[in-house]
Amino acid sequence: MKYKVTLAYDGSEFLGWQKQSSERSVQEELETILSKIAKEEVRVHGSGRTDAKVHALAQTCHFESDVDMDHHAWRRALNALVPKDIYIKLVQRVNHEFHAQYHTLSKTYEYRLNQGEYNPFMRNYVYQYGKKLDTQAIRDLMKIFVGTHDFTSFNATELTVVENQVRTIEWFNLNEEDDLLIFRIKGSGFLRYMVRMLIAACIEVGRGKLSVEDVNDMLLKKDKRAFARNAEPCGLYMCEVEYEEGWIEDESI
Repeated sequence: MKYKVTLAYDGSEFLGWQKQSSERSVQEELETILSKIAKEEVRVHGSGRTDAKVHALAQTCHFESDVDMDHHAWRRALNALVPKDIYIKLVQRVNHEFHAQYHTLSKTYEYRLNQGEYNPFMRNYVYQYGKKLDTQAIRDLMKIFVGTHDFTSFNATELTVVENQVRTIEWFNLNEEDDLLIFRIKGSGFLRYMVRMLIAACIEVGRGKLSVEDVNDMLLKKDKRAFARNAEPCGLYMCEVEYEEGWIEDESI
C-alpha cells in the first residue's frame, strides 16, 4: 500500500530534507521511524527538497508499506515517535501510481523578514534584516516575475542537470504587518535556491542597490552569472503542495 504524508517541521536543526551521509535530515528521521514500525526498510520520497534551516508548514511525501493501518492509526504512531521538531498533520492512502514529487501541480512558499529591531527569539524563523525597505519598489519588481519565464538567472540548478528552466509563477504577494514583511509566492515548480534568489532580488531593489529594470535585464539574460545573491534560509517556509484530485483512496481529518 502507498501512503501520502503531510507534515510540518522546524528546519533550524536540519541540514535539509534530503538524507545526508552524516548530518541530520527530515527524510532520514522519517525513514528510520517508518522502518521501525514496518519492521523492514522503508524509503520516503518527498515533493521536493528544502535546504538547511528552511522550514515547512506542509511538506508532502509518500512511502510504501505492507502495514495496513487506517490514517488515524498511522498519524498517531508516527507522532508518538518523531522528534519534537517534526509534526505529522495527515496520512492518506493513495493510488499506487501516485508520486509526491512528479504529480505536483503547484507549490506555495512564504518568506518572513523583520525590518525592525533585532529579535533574538525569532532569529531562526524570521530573517533579521533590521532596515526599512522600499515596499512599493519591491511590489513593482514582483510583477515582472509573475507569469511564465525562463528563470535560468535566478536559480542554482545547473543546466546540465535541468535543461528546461522555464517555470510559471501564478502570483507573488507582499503583506506588511508593522515591521514584518511576509512574501508569498505560488508557482508550478521551483528550482534550487529559486525562491531565495527571487527574495534576494526583492531585497536589493528594496534597499535601492538595483532597479526593477536591472533585475528585468538579468531575467532576460538567462545567465547563471547574472545574479548571485541568496536570501537567508531561516525566513523561508514551504506552505502548500497541490495535487490533482483523484489520488486519495481514503479521507483524513
